[in-house]
Amino acid sequence: MSPNEETIDEVFRLARRADHQKLRLRLHDDATWRPAPTAKWKDCETADEVVRTLLWRAEANRLRPGQMIDVGDRVLVELRGKRLDRLGAKGFVPRLFQIFVVRDGKVASIQDYGRRKEAYGAAGLSA
Repeated sequence: MSPNEETIDEVFRLARRADHQKLRLRLHDDATWRPAPTAKWKDCETADEVVRTLLWRAEANRLRPGQMIDVGDRVLVELRGKRLDRLGAKGFVPRLFQIFVVRDGKVASIQDYGRRKEAYGAAGLSA
């Protein structure tokens, strides 16, 4: 597992444990989170909002990382969990993808994608 993938894995582990303080230390102060275009929740503009959303998603939706692909400073993550359709996932079997930007071992931003093709394109990969 790459250092960036280990960072993402730890972020999800801390969110599941609801460890606010340690989770906040894994995020840059200017961290942001953009939902999938079809999701019904607003962008997170501060690291504290990102922490609250990570904790809520870890609890309510039991989100956890699945397959991860390290692409330089970004990590493409296929999420596993419940009710992914509420979070903007699409398809017969809804899937949700995220791209985490990691700088200096901390999360700088998160972007959700409802379709594999969109996420791969944003990561510079072919689906």
